[in-house]
Amino acid sequence: MARIYFINGFLDSGKTSFIKALLSREDFKINGTTLLLECEEGDEEYDTQLLTDNDVVKITIDNYEDFNPDNIMSIEDNIQPERVIIEYNGMWNRKNLVLPWHWDEINEVCIIDATTFELYSRNMKSMVAEQVRNAGMTIFNQCDGLTDKLSVFNRSIKAINPYSEIFFCDNNGTMNLDLTRALPYDLTKDELDIMDENYAAFYLDIMDNVDRYLGKKVHLIGMVIKKSDDNNGSCILGRFAMICCAEDLSMFGFICKIPDDTMLKPDDWIRYYGVIEKEYNSNYDLWYPVINIENYENCEVPDKPWIDVL
Repeated sequence: MARIYFINGFLDSGKTSFIKALLSREDFKINGTTLLLECEEGDEEYDTQLLTDNDVVKITIDNYEDFNPDNIMSIEDNIQPERVIIEYNGMWNRKNLVLPWHWDEINEVCIIDATTFELYSRNMKSMVAEQVRNAGMTIFNQCDGLTDKLSVFNRSIKAINPYSEIFFCDNNGTMNLDLTRALPYDLTKDELDIMDENYAAFYLDIMDNVDRYLGKKVHLIGMVIKKSDDNNGSCILGRFAMICCAEDLSMFGFICKIPDDTMLKPDDWIRYYGVIEKEYNSNYDLWYPVINIENYENCEVPDKPWIDVL
């Protein structure tokens, strides 16, 4: 069965350049034919010699309706490729896309132009989210001069797809993995007052870097999501995060230990203060944060109960 590479992103994000760079790499060369399904044509074009040298057959699919399993399998039967690369049209619906039944292992990559990411995130949240949701790798291009924004970009992608590897490239295409450390609060302080606008950043960073938060006291507002069945003083407190729309909410919650939670009920909102610890989950082989609550008080539901991510 052919190996599948699905490259997604908006027009002029750098998809063609990325595919051309892949085809030029020695470790990407194969014995056999590569089928390239081109779903949009941008300013960058494929060099005929590059395609010939790498035994690439390029087929253009101009209409979304033609990107369907029957048509694709017909093309495959005719070409008999060892590998399929899809340069997908970023304006086409990805959420409900039906792919050939035998494509059971798809390597999906999302390419993003960092200079336009905020614009697209603001005006086309749902499309951005669907491009990233299944991507094993997300690559930001054109990052020069945007260092102060990359930590926010990083958290936006992690909120949609925590398993995607994220890379930032400068205008020369050089990757830099050390651009995501800035946080919107001072991590050198022993106490962290996490406001609504910082909640998503705090949640996503502590899930990846729990050790650097150990022993710190944190002030948060959250809703009682679930209480332990045996009333042992444990519960989950959290906030719903809106990824792209009200129908697409994710829970950003923490396991908390409360000495006396007998008065708390699910859906109660509280302001709480506690010390960050960690515990080990052997089933998933990971350490996760636990907040040992020292004090809490009931509070009103915030004017905006959910938090924005994109």
